[in-house]
Amino acid sequence: MKEFILEIRFIIALIIGVIFFALFEKEQFKSIIYALMLQAKSMAKDMVLNSGQAQEDWVIDKAYIFLPKWMVVIIPKKVMRDIVRYLYRLARDKLDDGEVNGSIEG
Repeated sequence: MKEFILEIRFIIALIIGVIFFALFEKEQFKSIIYALMLQAKSMAKDMVLNSGQAQEDWVIDKAYIFLPKWMVVIIPKKVMRDIVRYLYRLARDKLDDGEVNGSIEG
């Protein structure tokens, strides 16, 4: 019973930490991801990264550096990949016509 209570407390603390990070650090993290995307595009122009997949992998690997250590443990690469792809689509949509309105596909 005591172990169960400790597990529940850990889960609650983890959820509170994720919520705190999402509320207060989300914009800063998004800015970091966008900066990493721009750097990856620059590296692609310089022929350092040869494909879109290589750029995406590079951004994901570098994004983990900027996360708090406890977040690195709970965010798997698949989730980070989904975040990066989502932010990439948002950036492309914004650059398309100056608004985020779903005007691009894919």
